[in-house]
Amino acid sequence: MKDPQTYEIIAFLKEEISYFRTKSIGITFDDFASDKDLRKILNATLNEIVLATVDLAGECLKKAKKRVPNTYREIILSTRDVLGDSALKTAPLAKLRNETIHEYMNINWKNVQYLRNNGLVVVERYLKRAEEFLKS
Repeated sequence: MKDPQTYEIIAFLKEEISYFRTKSIGITFDDFASDKDLRKILNATLNEIVLATVDLAGECLKKAKKRVPNTYREIILSTRDVLGDSALKTAPLAKLRNETIHEYMNINWKNVQYLRNNGLVVVERYLKRAEEFLKS
C-alpha cells in the first residue's frame, strides 16, 4: 500500500470503529433518546464509518482498474470481484447511512444497534480483505 491517502482511509476507519464501539457500549434506547450529544456522536460516527468504507471500496476499484459507480451501495458491491462476498455483506451499510442522515429516532436507534451488534464485525472483515488486496 503505497498511496498515503489509502493509508489515511484505513487508519481513519479503524479509529472510527474503535470510537463507535467505545461510545455505544451499554447504551440503551432511553440513553440514546434522552442524550442529544450521545445521539449525535453515534449517528455521526456511523455516518463516518460508512463513508470511509465507501472511500476504501473506491480505492480498491481504482487499484483493480474498475469503474467507480455513483451510489455508495454500488461502489461497495462492485468490489465483490476483488474482495469476495464480504462486499455483499457490507453493501447494506449504505442504507444505514442514508437513513441516519434523516435523523429518525427509532430508525437511527435500530441502525446503532445493528452496527454495534453485527455491522462492525462486517466492516472489520471488509477492511481486512481490502487491506490484503491493497497490499498485494
